[in-house]
Amino acid sequence: MKIYHGSILSCDRQNHVYEYLVERDGRILHVGDELPPELARGGERVELGSRALLPSFGDAHLHFSNWALIATVFFDPREAEDFEEIGQMIRDFSRRERNLKILPGFGLSPHSLAEKRLITREELDRFESDRPLYLFCYDGHSAVFNSRMLEMFPETVKQTRGFDGADGHLFHEAYFAATDQVTNTIPPLKLVKSIINGYDVLAEKGIGMIHPVEGIGFPRDLDVGMVSFIAKARARKNKYSTRLFFQTMDVDKVLRRGLPRIGGCFATALDGCFGRCDAALKRPYSHDRENKGILFYSDEEVIEFAKAANRAELQIEFHTVGDAATDQALKALEAALQDYPREDPRHTIIHACLPSAKNLDTCAELGIGITLQPGFINSPLEPPEYLYKILGKRAERNSPYRTMVDRGIHVSGGSDAPVIAPDPIAGLFGACNHPYDPAQSLTIPEALRMFTAEVAWTSFDEQERGTLEKGKISDMVVLNRNPLEMKPEQLRDLEVEQLYLSGEPYKSGMGLPGMLWNSLTAGKVRI
Repeated sequence: MKIYHGSILSCDRQNHVYEYLVERDGRILHVGDELPPELARGGERVELGSRALLPSFGDAHLHFSNWALIATVFFDPREAEDFEEIGQMIRDFSRRERNLKILPGFGLSPHSLAEKRLITREELDRFESDRPLYLFCYDGHSAVFNSRMLEMFPETVKQTRGFDGADGHLFHEAYFAATDQVTNTIPPLKLVKSIINGYDVLAEKGIGMIHPVEGIGFPRDLDVGMVSFIAKARARKNKYSTRLFFQTMDVDKVLRRGLPRIGGCFATALDGCFGRCDAALKRPYSHDRENKGILFYSDEEVIEFAKAANRAELQIEFHTVGDAATDQALKALEAALQDYPREDPRHTIIHACLPSAKNLDTCAELGIGITLQPGFINSPLEPPEYLYKILGKRAERNSPYRTMVDRGIHVSGGSDAPVIAPDPIAGLFGACNHPYDPAQSLTIPEALRMFTAEVAWTSFDEQERGTLEKGKISDMVVLNRNPLEMKPEQLRDLEVEQLYLSGEPYKSGMGLPGMLWNSLTAGKVRI
């Protein structure tokens, strides 16, 4: 038994703050302002002092295997100031990684470079002409490549919308097709080791539950299988919670694996992003009056898929950024629920950056959740001046947190990693410091619930996790300071000191033999 004394932030609906929490055998035995005499005797005492105890954080949307690979295998050009610095990074990376068939990088942003544009194929050839090079942009919806990479693309990729062989740029559907091909060249062992280590990195950030979206083109959906397998090992060793979404529109694939969720991005992305100006809008982009972005599917295709997935009683997630795409997603979900009514399916929209008032009314009425990435809204990779350029005054409607919460919508927090690193503290700061409309900022208690209770709600875990209440599993995190005693602009000063899962400190490190043993002996584990 452990007795915690200090600032206990429950993150429940009433935002209770208690003085005492008692944990025993992985469950919360007591929370309150006083310690009952029968619990005061014995047990290990933990004095929090100026620190705070709260529910462990969650990440409600991340491309886990993709991010884990990028964090361990790819080179990262986000700190480069110009093309020459990118070139030096490429040369250094090429010397270090002599065994890679393709040199991959992630994080290119024209907005943070002196040239203020994407580098071209010919310019990349100056830095690397011997091996294929594939450089993902920060938005996860575009990429650039060199001439050796061009030679590797089959005609099916070259004939797909968004392929620009002259400049070496990939957008739209061509980006997804090309990324699938690049993914196929990653050695499976690198994928496995990256996922194993990825859990340790997440734990350092206080994250004890994730909603990974998988299915990015590995042969036989290897990433889906590996994340599921390793998640079982982590659940057995660390009691870690993984709730996987399969990015596919093939309902039978999901049912064969026994998964209860479908969707995410890639195959279930209905539009693109602001970084490539292919997010689908109702009115044209302010700087390009001929462009309204792109819907990847017809309304009929999306409705047919939503009906099939809903009839199979799956939980559905759609990626939408522009208002036209959010309209399409909600039209499909509404049609699906009229076709086959369900009591509480918890379908979700990811991003929903420019929702209309009608969109938000529909979400509130149908119980559709929204998963946001507030850590990204303050990123220099996509600065406010860029959004004002392409959207005009509409930029001020970007991610209206306050309006969403006031409508009673369940709003959960994620990172969209690798777009940004999974870091709930950065998310808390973004949610409380809205750069476009300060009136849309959340209070600190609301932001804390966004990354705790609401993540648990999104995956039907709220009865067991997400708040510090009697009887719940003691998944908790200790922070160096009490966020309720800080100003919103100070939130970046928060640090994670310790993650506890089922009352035990998270233990990092797990080799391949340990992963195999823990997964095979885990028994039935909810994924």
